[in-house]
Amino acid sequence: MRIPRQDGLPDGPAKAVSDARDAADAAELLSLTQNQMLVNQALIEKILALQQAEEALRASEQKLHELLAHQLATREDERKRISQELHNSLGQNLLALRIDIVMLHQHTTKRHYRLRDRIGSALDNVDITLRTVKELMGELRPSGLELGLHATVEWELRKFGRASGIACELGAGPGIPELVVGEEEVLTVHRVLQECLNNVFRHSLASRVNVRLDSAGDRLSMRIIDNGIGFDPAAPRKPSSFGLLDLHERVAGHGGELIVKRGRTHGTEVTLSIPIAPACLNASAVHTIG
Repeated sequence: MRIPRQDGLPDGPAKAVSDARDAADAAELLSLTQNQMLVNQALIEKILALQQAEEALRASEQKLHELLAHQLATREDERKRISQELHNSLGQNLLALRIDIVMLHQHTTKRHYRLRDRIGSALDNVDITLRTVKELMGELRPSGLELGLHATVEWELRKFGRASGIACELGAGPGIPELVVGEEEVLTVHRVLQECLNNVFRHSLASRVNVRLDSAGDRLSMRIIDNGIGFDPAAPRKPSSFGLLDLHERVAGHGGELIVKRGRTHGTEVTLSIPIAPACLNASAVHTIG
């Protein structure tokens, strides 16, 4: 006896319906698979395009850093050349002119008091011009670079203290006064210190600046701390402000690092770290800059 199908359909039509459903499911699965393959292919192409764009961006950024480093080096070379020209031409000519004026003043009798006064005024003007030329030379190229790292930093702090009235203290770790550092590294330290001191004078309302030099292994560090009002390093940079950006690029060109942050209680703390050749460290010094 034949048992009827539960769905009420004869065997032939039921099988046809089942086969149709299976075919439709297979076709839908095939379509989904093909669509998924297309989506995956599009994602792969998108990822490859993003990777290529990222590599191009990195290459462009590296070229930009190299260009900035070249511009900084070119600017320092130009400053050095102008400083030498000021010394060799203008400075020497002013010295020769001063000698002539001094001799003329000495040979002018007291009877010609008006002429002596004019000559004395001319001598004063020459002296003022000589001091101005010397200051310009110092701004273009620090004259103490050949004296070494410690002497250069000490000289800059003394000059800043006299001009600003802000008390400055220089602390040096073991071996710093005797440490031999390349001229370019000394110049980088000087430029960072110079820019930080300018910011202290213009913005911080500080009354004291502490500078600390240390050396450990193949790294030289300088920490600059003031007791001023401080500022927020994360705040948006003003469109016309490039001082810190310039310093970051300069330091990065030497494989170093520059960190700017708020002081522990108040003020600002700037830490510079650059690689140097290993040195023998065997002494320490702390100086108060008057």
